[in-house]
Amino acid sequence: MSAMRPALFSGCLILILVASGNVRADEPQTGKSAELQTLIKNLEHNEGLYRNLKLKLELLYEHPPAPVDPDIQARQISDLTLIVQGENYRQEKETRGRFRQGYIVPPNKPYNHFNNGTQVTSQVYDGETLRKLHQYEHSPGLTSDEGRKGGYGSISHEHERMDNLLRPHMMLLNRGPRIPLSTWFKGQPAIIDSPGLPSYNDGTTCQIQLLGEEEFQELKCLKVQIDRSRNGKHFLRYILWLARERNLLPARVVIYQPRRSKTLPQSEALVDEWQELRPGVWFPRKFHQDRLNWIAYIKLHKEQVGWREEYLVKSVELDPALPENTFTRLDFPKGIVVDGKALQE
Repeated sequence: MSAMRPALFSGCLILILVASGNVRADEPQTGKSAELQTLIKNLEHNEGLYRNLKLKLELLYEHPPAPVDPDIQARQISDLTLIVQGENYRQEKETRGRFRQGYIVPPNKPYNHFNNGTQVTSQVYDGETLRKLHQYEHSPGLTSDEGRKGGYGSISHEHERMDNLLRPHMMLLNRGPRIPLSTWFKGQPAIIDSPGLPSYNDGTTCQIQLLGEEEFQELKCLKVQIDRSRNGKHFLRYILWLARERNLLPARVVIYQPRRSKTLPQSEALVDEWQELRPGVWFPRKFHQDRLNWIAYIKLHKEQVGWREEYLVKSVELDPALPENTFTRLDFPKGIVVDGKALQE
């Protein structure tokens, strides 16, 4: 656990110093500050350093995190291989461990609250064709005495947005919009115009505030606040610390849900350790995200971490040499159902 983790749920108000860079990101181009425009250009330049990337990660997910009674914990380890070349990408994830399960309304007969197993997902896109595969094998399920094993695949011409783990400037925002950070800073019109599914034309607006300079973990950072609203209701606030000496990669991200609390974060993500890939080009080596257990906070008035994700970068390559079929090859096992049709055994 890093030294910063206790700050996540300290219950203290995070002081926000609104600088002269306070602008609405969805205003016309002429309404934006020169400072924000400069930041966007610098971000686009730095994002370009990582357009061709091969990445291997290990992810540890714990719900709730240790130390805890293992009988009440979901715990999974995932190996991820992620490759991106421009807009083409390949995502592979193999997860093994103990999964939490349950009904919204529990059944009348006893059921297993956890099961063990593996899940494998792959997604490959070459700019025209999207290939997807999902496989799973689990021990007895909710009310079943038998394990489950199966999977499915698909081939389509949909353009599905790549995972944010393939965008280093969005790695700490993996559950945020699947767009480049520079696009987010340009505002909702640019977000809507960005290619791919899901569509973000949902009535959301965003406001960007540049909060000035602040040091974090001995790094000089530009502090930025993003407020998202829909139908006039403010539903999310993000505060980012962009490290100037680390290619403007976020060193820390704190997220609030204003309807629940404007002072207590719902989650915090930060880089625990950095590595320099080549002179002047940096990348996280370790990073993590903690999420507050809102039920414990509301019912017990205790600030507890509900779940934690810890990432370890096993290897990373810039501009890797790749086989020609990297973004087209996906082997579907015999017997798997692809677009409703089972492949012959």
